This record gives sequence, structure tokens and C-alpha cells, in this order.
Amino acid sequence: MSCYIKKVSTVSPIGDLGENLNLNTFAANNFNAVEPDYKEVIANANLRRRMNRMLKMGTYAAMKCLADTDVDMMLTATSLGSISDTEKMLDTIYSSGETLGNPTAFIQSTFNTLAGNIAQLKSTHIPNVTFVNRGETVANALGYAQVKLSCDADNILYVSSDEKTELSETVLKKFKLSANGMYGEGSAAMILSSEKTGALAEIVFSKCEIDVMSALKELGIPMEDVEILDYKRWCGEYATALAFGVALAARMLEFGMFEGKTHVAIEHRYGHEISVVVLRKC
Repeated sequence: MSCYIKKVSTVSPIGDLGENLNLNTFAANNFNAVEPDYKEVIANANLRRRMNRMLKMGTYAAMKCLADTDVDMMLTATSLGSISDTEKMLDTIYSSGETLGNPTAFIQSTFNTLAGNIAQLKSTHIPNVTFVNRGETVANALGYAQVKLSCDADNILYVSSDEKTELSETVLKKFKLSANGMYGEGSAAMILSSEKTGALAEIVFSKCEIDVMSALKELGIPMEDVEILDYKRWCGEYATALAFGVALAARMLEFGMFEGKTHVAIEHRYGHEISVVVLRKC
């Protein structure tokens, strides 16, 4: 199952990896995403005003990837969805005594709103699937992309997005889902293709419930050929951080930053969940 990464774009604590690869920039802002000028891709001011940060980050990354590119399918991924709108909706329900309120926050709190926004902006009717599987979200989505590219798709847009709020970060800290207590946020988009020409890297493995050593053993790749990427020092901890790690690894492979290594392994641990993606140099 050939699955090549052709293009990446991110909204992350160190900016857009599709435009800049400055790894000397560490997240001195508590892993808050560095948000771009959204007017570049979302020209409608009323639409921008209605969109929360999760939707704007995901839409921006997706639209940057889709510039001059046609795809057959769209895969979106999130863990918490539009958590800021979920909080607004619940607060309205509580403060209004469960009477009827403004439906906007509810509409935008649903997990597939990101896919709808992108489809509307691109005026496209391609199939789309939204993945919501906590810490296993990204690996499941990329594994599905591998299957689709092997049978009935040529180019797929993948985009994940998760935001953090003061309340969500407080709750996540209580569950101790991060080893260092530093929670991040962001969006990562990729164009995935069955065609190797012009690719940054190839996804050769994407699986849940497996650690990196077991994954490499299953693939039969010698340890001396593999770089295990410590990516969370640039993005912090969040459920879909693995997508940032994959985008970062693809760009680092493109620039030949792993001397003597043919593969990069990206492991994601989130609570009791664990997943691994392995890329191969093109």
C-alpha cells in the first residue's frame, strides 16, 4: 500500500512547517499555536468571525495544502472538536435553565464541522470521513488513507485540528495525560498520494496499540537505519499531536536532516493509548 506525503501545512507553536522549518524556534509561549493571518485563505470576514480557533486553524492548513491541488477524498481528524463552542453551548444551557438558546455554538461543536467548512470553501462534493478516536485518531486516519490509496483514491487531503482552552487544559492536567504537564494545540494538513514523484516521504506503517520497538520489529527494519523523532518538544502534548510529528518528520526527511537514516519512527503516547507511524525516505 503506497502512501506518499506530497505536501504539508501546519498551524503550530513553531508556525507553518510547509513554509518554514526553523527548529531553533522553541515554544516559549506554553505551546500555544502561532496563528497566521487567516484572511489569506478565509476572505469572508463574517465567516471568519463565526469560526472558532479549531476551525480556523484546520481550515487554514487544509486550504494551504489544497492550493493548486485536486483530491479525491478528505479525511479530517480531531479529539475534542470545537471545544470552545462546546463550552459555550453547555454554559448557555446551564445559564438559561435548559431553555432554547442560540444554535450556533451547538452547530459548530460537532466533530465534522471542519470537513463541512473546507468543502464549502472549495465548493467540492468529494467523499469525506471524520475520525474521532482520542489519542489513536491520527494513526487510524492515516491507516485508512493507506487502504483507500491502494484501491480507489489517487490523492487524499488529511487534516487534523485540536484547540485548547483554559478549562480543557485544567481538565487534561487532572488526568495527567502529559509527562511534563505541557499541553499544546494545533492543526496539521497533508496531501497523501499513491504517486511517488515529488513526494517528501512515504508512510510505510500506521498502527495503534503498538510501541515503536515492536513496530520496527514487525517491519524488520534495523535500529541503525531508524531515527526516533522527539517531536513533542516543539508542539506539546495533545491527542492529535502525532500529525504534527508526521508532518515534521516528512519535512526533515525532505531536507536530509537524518544522516545515514532511511526511516523515521514517530511514537504517540496519550494516556493509556499508544500508536506509531513510520516514514521512509523517498
